[in-house]
Amino acid sequence: MFEPGEDGKLHPVPGWRTTGPFAVDDWLQRFDWDGVAQDLAGITTGALTFLGGGGLGTEVLNGLGYRIGPGFIRGIIEGHHALPKFMGGPNKQELAALFQSLHREFHVELSAALRKAGFPRVGGRGGGANDWADFFEKNIGKRDEALQILQDVTRSFDKQRGTKISKYLDAALTQSKTPPPTPPQ
Repeated sequence: MFEPGEDGKLHPVPGWRTTGPFAVDDWLQRFDWDGVAQDLAGITTGALTFLGGGGLGTEVLNGLGYRIGPGFIRGIIEGHHALPKFMGGPNKQELAALFQSLHREFHVELSAALRKAGFPRVGGRGGGANDWADFFEKNIGKRDEALQILQDVTRSFDKQRGTKISKYLDAALTQSKTPPPTPPQ
């Protein structure tokens, strides 16, 4: 509760406790921040699906005078080769749609797991598809080990982040000349 003061400004009435929008400390502590984050993630995912799906989303935005097209969406959502090209995966495979940040996280986790197991670097000088092919040729059995690490990292990532990369990896392994890893004995 406020009342005008002699200076013409509003001042709290003595004895009254503010519980409205000015009681920032009170209402900040009462927020369910995890719930807010989940709601925002859901809204963002829905909006990007709506925008990326073309059709009605594109028509509505164009009708409103906005020009947010596939180029914008590609900057936020990226296509992920579930069976990496550097491991012998085909250029043409169905791509898993991942937010750019998740895409980066996945590759960081995969690179770390491969590096920990003694595999060559991923990407750059010495880490390209030809380098990996040479490595696999010289180290029989390492392809199966690398593919098993890929499957493990992918399934763990899916479980932790709610992605569905494993579905794409399984399909790519089935369609690829690269055989799926032999299960450990």
